[in-house]
Amino acid sequence: MRTIIYAIGIVGLVAVLTPHLSAQSLKIAYVNSEKILNELPEAQAAQKELESTIKVWQDSLENMGKELQEGLEDYQKKQALMDPTAKAAVEKHLQDLQQRARDFNAQKFDNRDGEMVKLREKKLQPIQKHVLKVIEQVAKEDGFSYVFDKIENASNVLYADTKYDLTYRVIDRLKRGGSMGKATKDENN
Repeated sequence: MRTIIYAIGIVGLVAVLTPHLSAQSLKIAYVNSEKILNELPEAQAAQKELESTIKVWQDSLENMGKELQEGLEDYQKKQALMDPTAKAAVEKHLQDLQQRARDFNAQKFDNRDGEMVKLREKKLQPIQKHVLKVIEQVAKEDGFSYVFDKIENASNVLYADTKYDLTYRVIDRLKRGGSMGKATKDENN
C-alpha cells in the first residue's frame, strides 16, 4: 500500500513540475508593430509619400464629383427647354462622367487590388521586412521562442506584462542601426 501511495505521489509531483519545467524553456514576448512603424523615420517618410499621392487622387475624384454635380444642376435647369436629341446627349455625358468617377475610384481605392493598396505595399513592405528581421534578432538574443504583435486597436494578446515588451528595444535597435539601406546591404552580404 505504501509503494502505491509513494508511486502516486511521484507521478503527481512529476505531473505538477513538468509544465513548470517546460514553461521555463519557453519564453514569450510581444511588440507593438504600429508603434515601431510610427517611430521609424523611413516608415514616416513612406507614409507621408503615400498620403501625398492619395490626396492628389482624392482631389481628382472630388473634382469629378463637382463636375458631375454642376452638370446635373445645369441639366435640371435647362431640360425643359431642350429638344430630345440634346437631352439624350447631356444625359449620356452625365452618365459617362458618373461612370468615369466610379472607375477612377475603383482603380485607385479598391481595397483588394487598387493602386493605393499596391503603392502602400510597395512602399512599406521593405520597411516591414527590415523591422521583422530586427524583431527576430532581438528575440533570438534574449532567447524568446515567440513574439506576438500587440497593436493598440486590434490585439490578440489578452494580457501582457510590460517587462516582456520588446517594442522599445526594437525601435532602439532600428534607430541605432541607421537607415534601412545600410541594413539591407549588410543583409545581402
